[in-house]
Amino acid sequence: MKLKEWREGASPERRSLIRSKLHVLLATIGTLSSVAGIGVALDGGLEFNRTKVFVGVGIIVVSTFVYVSMLFTPAE
Repeated sequence: MKLKEWREGASPERRSLIRSKLHVLLATIGTLSSVAGIGVALDGGLEFNRTKVFVGVGIIVVSTFVYVSMLFTPAE
């Protein structure tokens, strides 16, 4: 089944339900990856490893971007 055929066959309520579930999934991924980034940064800080700290901060920044992008997607 092609995406175009699926869109034509899906009701507006069904599409809205799927969009809301995708928003929740995106928020979950952003939150959990931020927690992982905090863990990497803390581990790097305890080991005095500057590279790990920068990697952890990078993970936090990217996950924050993913989470914030979820907030600005149209609900329709």
